[in-house]
Amino acid sequence: MESILVPVSKWATWGEEGCSPQPQVGFIEPLVRRRLSFLDRIALHVANACVGEGEPVHLVFASRHGELARSAELLAQLARSELPSPMSFSLSVLNAAAGLYGIARKDRSPATAVSSGEATFPLALVEGAAQAQKNPDAAVVVAFADEPPPEIYQPLVDSPRKAHAIAVRLEARKATHPLDLSWSEAEGDDAPEEAVWRFARSLADRTTGAWASGGQRWQWRSHVHA
Repeated sequence: MESILVPVSKWATWGEEGCSPQPQVGFIEPLVRRRLSFLDRIALHVANACVGEGEPVHLVFASRHGELARSAELLAQLARSELPSPMSFSLSVLNAAAGLYGIARKDRSPATAVSSGEATFPLALVEGAAQAQKNPDAAVVVAFADEPPPEIYQPLVDSPRKAHAIAVRLEARKATHPLDLSWSEAEGDDAPEEAVWRFARSLADRTTGAWASGGQRWQWRSHVHA
């Protein structure tokens, strides 16, 4: 079994029952805001909820599918022998949200993009935790967002069923909810989006949680100081 300390100090979610139907991105200037996809909006909505105004942060943006809707439209345009928009192409990459957020906030701090199938969210936590431990004076925000794939891809993959997002702020020296995240080989597959909601519920209730997929079982529990 492998494990890592995840020094959580704050978190925010979007997509649960009763939440605002529209993510709030008023902190982005209108010129840039018009370029945002729905995935960008929910990712930046939760990320900004974990960041102070003008505060530099290291950002880890994660998404299983990323800008798949933009990519599908670009491919459809090519199939119709149309010339794709250079702007749409530049915003179709996985790190588009991270780049737009840094530009909007004039923040030159490092940013990382992570995509690793159904286990993208827990692996993004591992990446964020490693960065927080390596840079103990920095704040690291892991922002995960995903949405249902375009209809053309749904015969191949039909999850998630609903758009959702979570941001987790990690601070090695200021953790208020430190967790031990461990993983080991195991059978069974849970719904991909359950990883986010089980993790969020564990943070809110200070309980142990677990999620399994792809031959791996991920478990998190409150860290107990020696």
